Amino acid sequence: MQTLFCEEKEHLDNPLNLFCLEVDCQQKGLICSFCLLKSHQDHVKNVFPLKTIIQSLNKANNPKNQQELHNKGNEIFGKHHKIKQTFRQNLIEIKEILNKLEREIEKQIKLLDLEADLFVGDAFEKSISMLNMEKLTKVQIEQAIEKIEPLLKTCDGQLWILRDTEVNQQAQKLIKTAEVIERESKYWLEKCLNDLKKLFETCQNPIKKQVKILSSQNRYQLTYEQWNLKETDAICLRSKRKHDIWLSGVGLYEITTWPDQELTFQVQVFEGSNLNSKKIIYQDMFVIKKDMEFVNHIGKLYFTKAIKIEYDKPYTIALTPNQSCLSYYGANGKFETDEFQFEEPTFNQEFSDNSTTINQGVVPQFFYEE
Repeated sequence: MQTLFCEEKEHLDNPLNLFCLEVDCQQKGLICSFCLLKSHQDHVKNVFPLKTIIQSLNKANNPKNQQELHNKGNEIFGKHHKIKQTFRQNLIEIKEILNKLEREIEKQIKLLDLEADLFVGDAFEKSISMLNMEKLTKVQIEQAIEKIEPLLKTCDGQLWILRDTEVNQQAQKLIKTAEVIERESKYWLEKCLNDLKKLFETCQNPIKKQVKILSSQNRYQLTYEQWNLKETDAICLRSKRKHDIWLSGVGLYEITTWPDQELTFQVQVFEGSNLNSKKIIYQDMFVIKKDMEFVNHIGKLYFTKAIKIEYDKPYTIALTPNQSCLSYYGANGKFETDEFQFEEPTFNQEFSDNSTTINQGVVPQFFYEE
């Protein structure tokens, strides 16, 4: 490569043989040694010889790495395409539900207005006067009675007019109904607006939102060997965080005796504390390999997507192996840790005799984002 020289007056004839990779540097790029001393002293660790960068790139430029980059690029494009599809579909559903909501609120207000007419001016007297006229059309009769219908009461073939106290009760009912509609619509629409504003801010600066996966406390205080994993093990948990969190994975105890065939685990997450619940919010199959890393006899199973966990709402996590094997297991379990409260799930006979109790079993830890 042809040697280039710095164009700064004080640096003339000094070769541009260094490259600054500091993200926030105003003079980022190709520099000389004088430039390094003048403007890059506070981030010298991110300045490299140009020759070193080129050598590293040439070393990485092999068919295997190219294929890996190609695969990764396709994976990224696939995720981007899925994001656009999901966003458009959600947007369509949001518009539909907003239109339905608008129509329903208008319908309810119209009904309330009709009933409220009884308490305004001389609407009642006008309806009575009209009904006492000699000649009326079918429509006029129906309209007149419709206006005073809230004051009519029927029971067992009997008809009577509401008394003053009952009229006042009816008026209070209308006022309360209007208050409920106003309160609920105001709360939920403002919440939606705030959530959409937060989404907009995140989309403007997605890289600034640092996603950090946190580890919960181990809910067991002791660890032993020779737990027989053969059917379903499950535990019910409630988040103690007073805001939504995102469950990204669970802990799995180390396998001590590997089966001859490939070992897989079905992971299911249910809403509620019952394993018979039809509300499965996540389901996946994980292949467990012998080279899986275990720290203190615990490995990490990360979900393919994070699952929203609401405050103080019960969720049940179930792990089912495809065949019998032995593993470590926890004992002397806690009913709660700093992050979660635990309870035994309910289940029927199709599930395991192995099903986890609070005091003994599997799923020692949980991994989550806030």
